[in-house]
Amino acid sequence: MKSRKAFGKLLQKYLEGKCSESEKALVEQWYELIDEEPRQNYSEKEWEALQYKLWRKIEEESFEPADASPDTSKGLSIWRSYRVGIAASITLLLGVGTWWYLNKQNSQSAIVSAQQQSKNEFTSMDNTSAKPIRIDLEDGSFVTLSPHSQLHYPNHFAANKREVQLKGEALFEVSKNPERPFYVITDKLVTKVLGTSFYVRTVDATKKVEVEVLTGKVSVYEKEKVNNVNPGVVLTPNHKVTFFTAEKHFITGLVEKPLPQIRTITNKPETFEFDDAPIGEVLNKLEKVYGIDIELENDKLGACPLTADITQQPLYTKLDIICATINGKYEVKGTTILISGKGCE
Repeated sequence: MKSRKAFGKLLQKYLEGKCSESEKALVEQWYELIDEEPRQNYSEKEWEALQYKLWRKIEEESFEPADASPDTSKGLSIWRSYRVGIAASITLLLGVGTWWYLNKQNSQSAIVSAQQQSKNEFTSMDNTSAKPIRIDLEDGSFVTLSPHSQLHYPNHFAANKREVQLKGEALFEVSKNPERPFYVITDKLVTKVLGTSFYVRTVDATKKVEVEVLTGKVSVYEKEKVNNVNPGVVLTPNHKVTFFTAEKHFITGLVEKPLPQIRTITNKPETFEFDDAPIGEVLNKLEKVYGIDIELENDKLGACPLTADITQQPLYTKLDIICATINGKYEVKGTTILISGKGCE
């Protein structure tokens, strides 16, 4: 095995069941060194662990017993050289961090490929698997990268800002650092935050970009208008914005599943158990906990009583139950929820 490519071809043949008996024995002897079963979906960290285990194994078996006979020493020397040859080939293969060669021609493999350059440069993570993967950044932030998405980020952030580039969809959990704002750059938009969690989703088919805020506050603006005084829109929790790239137009709204933003002193979710409580009072609590404006079309509806425990229900189900008591309905108007109804008996 004189090159990464040659060893890659051998592993590819093994995983496809096309190896000769001698080739199969060679690959299985490598796996035997590190007590591993052959499989395709090693992560980068798993590869590093395997490499470490491999070299430790070689080091342990590189010393001949003191009482070894000449024949035994000769056999050990041959076997040691054989193992070192395998390890050298594996090291070349592992140098890129993943089975790049193996999976280049196997589109069905669920892997994550990474190409890492020098310390002061960048890493590109391409999630070609069917599941989200987590990427930990050096500042304590982390990104959950969705399938078929790509993240490009520096190995070391600049002193005054943190910038990453995204293609596809990802959830960002950003560590707070007012001195170094965090920027997510897509093809058309820039999302700026100080510390928060939010989704960014680029949809090439419909030519739009979506940003949804879970916690904190973000500013979203067009990439080409980075120096403008009026950069775009500011989003707070449970709010989202859709940017239509062709029309260069922003539309704000609410996320599909709003989450409570306030918890009790004991860090438990707020309860929503009511006994003849005026609906106006109920809606005021919903506004406070979810950070969403809720308006009644008729102020008189606020006096209608509600007796129910809706603590475990998602927001929109809570609203369905409330509306049932006033023979009404709710409608999302931009970032506001409007409730109308005939009233209570």
